[in-house]
Amino acid sequence: MPKRLINFFITLALCLRLTAAESGNFRVEVRNDLPQMRTEMAEVSASEFPQSDFVIRDDHSCEVPWQRTFDGKIIFPVSVGPNGTAVFNISEGKPSRVEKICQASFYPERIDDFAWENDYCAYRAYGPASKGEMSGYDVFTKSNTRPVVAERYFNELVRRVSYHVDHGDGMDQYDVGPTLGAGGSAPVGKNGNLILPGAFSKWRILENGPLRTTFELIYEYGGGRDTRTFTLDAGTPFNHVVSHLEGFDVDSIASGIVVHKGDTKSYTSGEGYAAYSDPTSAPTKGNGRIFIGVVNTDGGNVSYRSLPKTMKGGVGHLLLKSRLKRDKDYSYYWGASWSKGKTATFNQWVCEIEDFIRCRKNPLRIKILK
Repeated sequence: MPKRLINFFITLALCLRLTAAESGNFRVEVRNDLPQMRTEMAEVSASEFPQSDFVIRDDHSCEVPWQRTFDGKIIFPVSVGPNGTAVFNISEGKPSRVEKICQASFYPERIDDFAWENDYCAYRAYGPASKGEMSGYDVFTKSNTRPVVAERYFNELVRRVSYHVDHGDGMDQYDVGPTLGAGGSAPVGKNGNLILPGAFSKWRILENGPLRTTFELIYEYGGGRDTRTFTLDAGTPFNHVVSHLEGFDVDSIASGIVVHKGDTKSYTSGEGYAAYSDPTSAPTKGNGRIFIGVVNTDGGNVSYRSLPKTMKGGVGHLLLKSRLKRDKDYSYYWGASWSKGKTATFNQWVCEIEDFIRCRKNPLRIKILK
């Protein structure tokens, strides 16, 4: 073949490659180095993707939902087999509408509640109107995957249909009071006691679905300020919380779970986690069990500490205590599931926690193929 013709084909191939890259057509390779199936959210810098609309498809040509996040990422759910690789094709086009799975809202009509949810569970934190009487996080159980919180508040406050009763998709059946509730955190004072935060004073939503919700809650207590950034994705029971402390003269912090009266032995712990099977506030009414966990992938010391007196049914705390970093940031995970929802048994819950820790310590390897 003449040299001039060879150069022509090389030039043509380069032009086609550049045109494909400029038009947004490329592939994303996701590698799983663990000997277990993984289904989680992949994150890629948004700078790698077109600024205009695009479509993500898996290797079966099925469309995959995605979200552009507030901090400059594209996220999309992936399933990758043991020690396997999945490839996703990105092309220009109008993506299909994505049903909202994750969302958060402020409910001033119910003593300044801030509530959020995904397909696993729903959660609540208490605002200024609560006067600090409830300190930790609440759990709303779910047995379906659609958003339910706004409907439950409407039914409770307007229609007078109690959300403390299961009407077919779960309920509020968890007691918090002046405790850490389900996964709250608190600095540990010099005397070894928890400095409980009380109610949050300010809130701010950074993004609100469909696949991820991120928001801030600011707590002002003990002479300091505690800014907490929450992230909850679709497909996982675990919230990621980064707590930034200012003005506290402490060097350690604890996240924990309140242990309720009548069932003080249904908990376990492992490297960097604590798990509890809560009997619910009405265990004799067939309300199942609420499974709760706190996780610190950097490790920590787990212990049980009794409360000085029973508080809203709580008799103690299962605590995961850690040293604070120099920047006073504390990063950890917590979440819940329900025996009548996605997690049937406590053993299954503990396995979910241990799988989650393995995945956090061995993140998916993502490569852009353009």
